[in-house]
Amino acid sequence: MQVGNANTSTGITVGCQPIEEVKQFTYLGSVLSNDGNTEADVNCRIGKASGVFQRLRQVWSTTTINTKTKIRLYNTIVLPTAIYASETWKITMRIARKLNVFHQRCLRRILGITYLDHITNDEILRRCNSRKLQDIVTERRVRFAGHILRLPEQRHSRTAIKWTPLEGKRKKGRPVKTWRATFKEDLQDIGTKWEEVESVA
Repeated sequence: MQVGNANTSTGITVGCQPIEEVKQFTYLGSVLSNDGNTEADVNCRIGKASGVFQRLRQVWSTTTINTKTKIRLYNTIVLPTAIYASETWKITMRIARKLNVFHQRCLRRILGITYLDHITNDEILRRCNSRKLQDIVTERRVRFAGHILRLPEQRHSRTAIKWTPLEGKRKKGRPVKTWRATFKEDLQDIGTKWEEVESVA
């Protein structure tokens, strides 16, 4: 898989066998795209989590299991499927909306509440003692970044999150959202800066 916009592929062969060049592939359960976009991976995770949620539909609809237990099952089985490897996601408004909509749809199903009942999303979260899925992913990303920033300078993962290309041109228009830009927004939301976090990590 060639990463970036430049068309410089010359083909790769292993033992005289040409390797197919693809735009995306799945590695360790995550979908990697050549443009660095995480939306394909998010869609895949939501799809898998929806499948898990549907297979448990009899649990959600039964009246013999109380709501607290249902929420605990949801947090233990469904949510981890939805946000697997979410620490590495770059979040756009579109992706955040998809995550929050999925979360709300599941919680409403568990509570037996539809949108026709005119109960707000905030009230649904309060009743389930939960938060927006976007916020849960943000917390995981900040924790992950803390682990990375505590690594020695020579570690590749530490170098990667600070790396900036020295040459090359980007396309005109708005810059593509990156993981680092997402993390900087996370820090702004809590009133701190990259340099401050790095100094105390």
